[in-house]
Parts: sequence; structure tokens; C-alpha cells
Amino acid sequence: MPDLVLVFSAALLGAAPAAGAPPAAGVAMAPQDAESRTHSDSASLPQVSFEERRGNVLVRQYQLGCLSHLSYLVVVDGEAVVIDPQRDIEHYLRDLEQLGAKLRYVLLTHPHADFVAGHLELATATGAEVLISRRAGAAFPHRALADGEVVAIGTATVRAWDTPGHTPDASTFLLSLPGASEPAFAFTGDTLFVGSIGRPDLLDVPPAQLASQSFDSVQRLKTLPDDVLVLPAHGAGSLCGAHLSPETTSTIGAEKRTNPFLAFRSRATFVSNVISHQPVAPQYFAMNVAMNRKGPPPVDRMQPLPQALDVAATSAILAAGGYVVDVRDQQSYGKGHISGSVNIALRGRLDTWMGIVVPVDAQLVLLGNDESEVREGAFRLRRIGYDTLAGYVHGGIEAWQKGGGAVRASKLVAPKDLFALMQAGTEPMIVDVRSADEFADLRLGEVGNLPVTESERFARTLDRTQPVVMVCNSAYRSSMAVGLAERLGFADVGSLDGGLDAWVESGLPVVGRSVADVASAAGSAQVAVHADLVLPEPIDSALLARVLATQPEAYAVLDLRPAAQFAEWHVPGSQSVALGDLRAHVDALPPSSRIVLVDRDGTTAFAASGTLLAFAPQRSVRVLLGGVMDFYASQEFGGASKPRGAAPVPAARAEAAAAPSAAVPSSATKPKKRSAGC
Repeated sequence: MPDLVLVFSAALLGAAPAAGAPPAAGVAMAPQDAESRTHSDSASLPQVSFEERRGNVLVRQYQLGCLSHLSYLVVVDGEAVVIDPQRDIEHYLRDLEQLGAKLRYVLLTHPHADFVAGHLELATATGAEVLISRRAGAAFPHRALADGEVVAIGTATVRAWDTPGHTPDASTFLLSLPGASEPAFAFTGDTLFVGSIGRPDLLDVPPAQLASQSFDSVQRLKTLPDDVLVLPAHGAGSLCGAHLSPETTSTIGAEKRTNPFLAFRSRATFVSNVISHQPVAPQYFAMNVAMNRKGPPPVDRMQPLPQALDVAATSAILAAGGYVVDVRDQQSYGKGHISGSVNIALRGRLDTWMGIVVPVDAQLVLLGNDESEVREGAFRLRRIGYDTLAGYVHGGIEAWQKGGGAVRASKLVAPKDLFALMQAGTEPMIVDVRSADEFADLRLGEVGNLPVTESERFARTLDRTQPVVMVCNSAYRSSMAVGLAERLGFADVGSLDGGLDAWVESGLPVVGRSVADVASAAGSAQVAVHADLVLPEPIDSALLARVLATQPEAYAVLDLRPAAQFAEWHVPGSQSVALGDLRAHVDALPPSSRIVLVDRDGTTAFAASGTLLAFAPQRSVRVLLGGVMDFYASQEFGGASKPRGAAPVPAARAEAAAAPSAAVPSSATKPKKRSAGC
């Protein structure tokens, strides 16, 4: 049976493009990707992303895009503090001088895992005192702060709160303006992010134990006045949490209204959601925690380039299991590279991805277009503690070739060329190397999914003798996967040129849960939707509970039971809709809404979904497996204590169960942001 390709536009969906929406589908997707936003020169340099003056108090936020890191400078009456500084400190020193301020203190909310902090660098350069929680066990010179302890900055005050959860020693610093009793700013570190909270699974402590502490810390932060400004240590793209907002500031009131983790009243439900679906934890995190707790060694600002290596020396390091990291762009790498070298380009999250795919104890050689790229790469790697490099390939790929080194090319396959092969049935093995969630959201067809973070599975799963094409959002990860596969002995491996973003820009078919989101974001531009047959997607109770906790605005849960049964008990956040009104109700929902139909046991909902999809095949429709009875049994009673045939709980219990999501908007008003990763 030939493939059916459905083509539609936002106009056919009945939705006008949002004000300021990008004009083309492919372009619309890229800015929503936290990884893609770092593919610029500015992302590797600290940028002032927020600044506010209140009387004699200045608060300045710096954003380091390539690490999703946020740090702060506070100046009051000529005295200053820096909070959670990055390791390279020149911009803090420059701004202190320009502002005529003396640095009194460096505050650390906790020993960070995802970057090496600059607390000792600043203390050495300025004579400032480092302040950190007494629980941190810091081995460097510092003042240990007790819970509630207050320090003065000019005529303002900073109060330390113990807010464990992300780590047992995490703190929040509350800045009160001169003469004020209530704080105006909360520097929450990794305890509270905009739209999320810090993950509890980075230490050798049971994550559920830390998540329970996080529940108490969140309740404490909720007692702050609603107008207190929330200033976290990370934004979207950080691996210290999941589903972080791209916004870098918020307020306590806004987080109470929109952050799903602040809506939970049940400790058990909070814990179960916090410990589920966290992103991969890079192996360098443990090293960074140890360095920050011990005190990072000073950086030699005059350090020359790493040792220059010739073909023989580099080949010996590769043969011994070392890594050559090629920091050039994907096109240059594809045209010719050292076989087995891994492409982690400078224009992207070089720092984070290096820490994910290259072991911290491996011998590491850099290769760039010129010495300036090597110097920048070495500089940025010091931010995550990769202080000692084996060297760099002197003269780059040209010198390597002249010296007799073998060069290997890898295919960059154009989207339309790959699509033509798929239509002819002659395509190579296609492997999507993004995360499972990204793959389920949007993909170019029913292809393989092996995340690059699990590259060891390439050899266990795929045939090394057959051609393979890797796919990600922008070709950053897929090009990385090429080298990792070559290290495992793959003979013919290439990458989709421009990734899924270029595929969509070319108007080629896509499938997945977010097809309607892409079409809505595209405005009037056409997007092709590929399907053999339009069917509803089943969703189980555990997954529905998780997505309602983390992405409630993206889902519309429609309960098809009689109104009286709905009133007795229902899935929190769901709406009661009569069967006869279903089509009209769905037509009134935003095109990006992910619809979940529920009934008592799933039977009526599956039948209704077929009728609904016949009239609206472009809609994203799911059906709750087992219906409300399964959701109630599994989520309220752990799946064991409640018999399936038992009557629903009383209405009073239903009100209490629904309360956690009451503060969260129930309708989807905008497309879901793409998850981090290129």
C-alpha cells in the first residue's frame, strides 16, 4: 500500500499564526530548541541577560549560553557580592572596576556539578570572602553559613536559607533592600528554576530521599511574598533539571501559578514525578562537584596552547584508546577527518557534550581549523574541569594529510535525497540519535532510535558492515554520532545534513505527537504529515500523570463519562465533555492541544477517537488505557489496593485529588517548546 501524505496549513487547522511567529516551519522550530540557540559565538561568552536597579541596589545577571549558566553581581553602596560565578572571571572584575565597587563576598548556593566555579579565582584576585552552607563540607578557606544567618552588603542584607533537595547542602540567598523586612530577590541556585526544580539524582544519595527534602524546600519558598524575584543558577538546556523555561527570571507568584512542582500537595506524588524522566547525567558531574568542594586549582591565564602533536604521536594516542575531538563545523568534518575522531563543534555545547561522550580520564587531543580554535576549545574545557589535554594536531587536517595520516569522509545526506531513497525503498539504516522523548514528539518516519548518549548500543544493535545515516535536530549530535560509530568499527556512516530542522524546512513529511504543534508554529507555511493510517495513540496512567505534572499546558484531557460520574472523581485537570459535544469542543481547542480521551475503562474513548480522527486527522489524539479506573487504581493506590470494579471515591476526595493542578493552566495556548538537544 503506498504511503499517504497529508498536507495542511495553519489556515486549514483554523488557527491564525501568533503575533510575531516565524514565517516558515523549519525556522519556527529552531529557536524553540535550547541546544540550537547556543550555536553562535555569543553563546560561549557571558552576556548580561537581566539588570535591575532599586534605589542604591544593583542586581545584574550574566548568562553563559553554552552551559545554560546564570551568575549574578550585586552592588550596594560600593560593596559587592558575586553569586555562583563561572571559572573565567574577567567580566566580573571589569564590571566591578567600572562600577567602582569592592567585592566583599563570593556566595555559592552549593558545590555545582555542571561547571567549575570561580569562587577561589575571585577570592584570590580581590581578597573577597567565600560564603557557603555549613553543610557543604568545603575544604577551601570560607565562612560556613548557618540556616537563617544574615550578612550585610552596604545597607542591604542577604539571608541564607537551607533549601536541600537538588543536593543536601543547597542554599537560597534572600536579598532584602535597605530598611526592608521582606526580601526582594531570591537567588535560588538549583533549588528552584523557572518552570522546574533541580534534579535529585546526581549524588550517591537515594534520589527519593533528596526529592523529599526538595518538597520541603519548595514549600518553604512558597511562603515568600509573591513579588519576590526568582533568580536561578540555570536556564533552558541545563542538565541540572528537566523542562526548564528559556526565561531567566520569574517571581514566586508566577511560579506558584505555573510551575507544576509548586502545585503538588502530596509528598509522594511530588517525589514520584521529580525522580522520573530526568535527562542523562554527564559523567563529568561527579568530578566537578569534587573540584568545587575541594577548591579548583587556579587557572594559568598565560597558559600557551597544549602540546603540538604530529601524526605519529596522535595515532599512538588513538590506538591506546584516547580521543581526538574535532571542533570544526559539521561540513568541514564531513569533507575529511581523522578516522575515529569525534566531532564536537565549537559553535554549540562543546563543554557539555565533551563531558558526556569523552571520559574524564581519557587522553584528549583537539583538532581545529587553526590555533585560535584550539585555544578557544582548551579555554572552554577548563570550565568543566578538563584542565589537562594531551595536545592538539599541529597544522590541522591539512598537516595531518601531508604527514601521511589517513583521512576519512562521511556523507552529509541532503533531506530531499534521503526522502527519495525512502520513497524508493532503498534507504540506508536511519538512526535518530536524539532522546526517546524528542523522537516520540517529532521524527521523519518510523526509523530507529538510539540516543547518542548511549552510543555503546550502536555496536550491539546495528550491523557495522551496512550503511547508516544518523539524524538529530540540526546535525550537531548526528555528526558526533558518526565519529563514535567509527570508533566502534562502522564502515559506512553518515549524517542528515541540517538535521530534522532542515527536513521540515524542505516541506518533507513528519510524524509524531507534535505534528500539529509544528503546523501551528509554521503559520501559513505548509507542513507535510506522513502516515499510513491515522490512529489514536494509547497513553498509560503513569505517563499521563507525568506529562500533566510537567507539561500541563500542552494537554487537554476530555472525560466522556456522564457528568454525575465525573463529579464523583476524575483525572486531575480533566474536563467533562458529553459525547455529542466532543467534536465541537475539540474544534474550539488550540491546534497544538494534545487531546487525551478518557472514560471508565477505555472502550468508549477508543471508539470516540476513531470518529474524531475521521473528521480531524491532523489532531493529536490519545486514549487513556484502562480509563479512569486504571488511573485511579495506579495513581491513588499504587496499582494494587484498589479493585478495578470498585466505585469511584466520594466527591470530597475528588476535590482534594484535583487540587494540585488547580494553579496550573489547563488549556494549551502555545506550542510546546522543543526539548534541549541539537
